[in-house]
Amino acid sequence: MGLYSSFYASLSGLSANAGSLNVIGNNLANLNTIGFKQSSGTFQDLFNASLGAIGTQGNGNPIQIGLGSRLAAITQNFGQGSFQSTSNVTDMAISGLGFFMLQLAGNQGQAYTRAGNFTLDRNGYLVDPNGNNVIGWNRTGNTLSTNGTPSAIRINSGVTSPPVPTTAFSSTTNLNADALTGEVYSSPIQVVDSLGATHTLLFTYTKTANPGEWGLAITTDGGATVAGYPALVQFDASGQLTTPAANPTLTITGWTNGATSPATTWEVFQGTPPVPSLTGYAAPSATSNVAQDGYGAGTIRSLTVDQNGILIGNFTNGQTVSLAQVAMATFANVNGLRKTGDNTWSETLSSGSANVGAANEGGRGTVLGANLELSNVDVAEEFTKLIIAQRGYQANGRVVTTSDELLQETLNLKR
Repeated sequence: MGLYSSFYASLSGLSANAGSLNVIGNNLANLNTIGFKQSSGTFQDLFNASLGAIGTQGNGNPIQIGLGSRLAAITQNFGQGSFQSTSNVTDMAISGLGFFMLQLAGNQGQAYTRAGNFTLDRNGYLVDPNGNNVIGWNRTGNTLSTNGTPSAIRINSGVTSPPVPTTAFSSTTNLNADALTGEVYSSPIQVVDSLGATHTLLFTYTKTANPGEWGLAITTDGGATVAGYPALVQFDASGQLTTPAANPTLTITGWTNGATSPATTWEVFQGTPPVPSLTGYAAPSATSNVAQDGYGAGTIRSLTVDQNGILIGNFTNGQTVSLAQVAMATFANVNGLRKTGDNTWSETLSSGSANVGAANEGGRGTVLGANLELSNVDVAEEFTKLIIAQRGYQANGRVVTTSDELLQETLNLKR
């Protein structure tokens, strides 16, 4: 076959090791790239040529000389990267399998990414640094469902959490058993009407001449009247409430702002078995605890992201509302994905179609809000590979120079 075959075999080795160096260089260049996945190059030998006219040994075994090597495959390592906590609530990281889905700007199709450095643009859309929309499901009415087709996530910062009027309230109150006849104790309780306005119910207890008995009047601001409460409350010799014997239902009507109130339960008995929260012990009259289930309207104060990729709005009225949920995609063959730059991949025939769904379902990973996934490049591993590739390149270069010297000696034979 001559000396020339050694030239070309070594040349292929130089090319293969140079390709490996390119892969290593790219890994190290993206050491600090959010969501970057390390790649590794693998070699493969080239077709072997038979030596001699017959090409077999006496026992029939082939006599073959290789013709070099080539870079056979570049495999991406989709292993988990480390996490970095951030102060941006819309930053997201995936722990486990899956990719965030992006709608490319200009309707250029979909892409997939592990880099969750997302922000809200001026129109409220959740976007990546290149302006691509993050895909998921938006709240419709009072429901957030993942059954529909994913679309661009949009957070309306002006959305209002509607008010809920008071339907039940309670207070922990003691009326002094040693109070004198005619002694008055007043206790206010706030309630909310259907428009979200707050009003005060004023409970006025007046001690009667009968032991353990108090007169009761309930008044309110806002021009409303209150009915349905007992005119008297009665305690037994142990200070336990006997009248009323059950929770009264109050009717509040006539708010001057035009609001209404549903039937409102005064929970003087709570728990199982029922325990009265109104007592008549020989201790100062006092109210230690007040609670009611209504609240007014509220606006968004902040956002959080939970492990299911749900963007939750925290409202000024203390309520939390699920506003949107990011979609995640998995693939049968992630190494079949094609890198498209800007921290994104696109699907190919080799990768298979995207299996789209919510986080924490169908083998998809969980989402960490206010976190980013770092590159999974291992510097020590890359430097080791760098040394090996360098030595491989040097060795093939030495074969080229040695073959050249042998060829020169051959040419000198005619002298």
